[in-house]
Amino acid sequence: MKRHYSSIVGLLISNYLGLLAGTCQAQSTVDSTTTRAFRNQQSYQSISRSSEDSTRSVFNFGTAPWYGRVTPLLMYTGMGNVRDKIAQSIEIGKSFNVIDLGVAFGRNSLRPDSTMFLEGRVTMDVANYGVFANEMTIGAGRVFDKAGSLMLELTYSIIAQVAPRLGIGLTTGYYDFSSEFADSSKTFYGVYIRYGLLRTDAGGLLGGGRGRPPRVGRPGRHGHGR
Repeated sequence: MKRHYSSIVGLLISNYLGLLAGTCQAQSTVDSTTTRAFRNQQSYQSISRSSEDSTRSVFNFGTAPWYGRVTPLLMYTGMGNVRDKIAQSIEIGKSFNVIDLGVAFGRNSLRPDSTMFLEGRVTMDVANYGVFANEMTIGAGRVFDKAGSLMLELTYSIIAQVAPRLGIGLTTGYYDFSSEFADSSKTFYGVYIRYGLLRTDAGGLLGGGRGRPPRVGRPGRHGHGR
């Protein structure tokens, strides 16, 4: 009988030790995964941050990081030849947290005698969700035609942050052209690429911004995205 009870006690102790070992191993795995995710987020934030926190020096133009925006395809709606319905532009400027201040140079069609334009743009990051951001742009400039037309822009965009400093976006908006004797308005849709400081989820210029969480399986991140 004593030998029987000893076997039962031994079996219980063995099962308990096995369960305890499994629990420790599972906890170790969870801790390892948590530590890896934390390190990825720290690495991502260090990449996405500028050398100086732009939320503390909003109007410091000297330390604000540079950005670039290329619009390879912008198509107007309505009737007309395809070459007359495609516009292109290149923009360069500086980022002040959720705001881009830049100058754009482009053309209003693909014809050899295409009318060139120069425009100042203000783009603001309105909202964020994960790697996506919503941007709004207001611009004003001049078209280098005979009349010297005034060019005004209002644009809304959705941008996806596909890399720590690279975003790809879809855009739609309006160009208004006016001179002394003529005026016109064009609606367009297009795609653009942005390279520069990562958009944040803070949404405010004076708050302590935080970077977006990294995507699973990548040391990077989302956020224009402006």
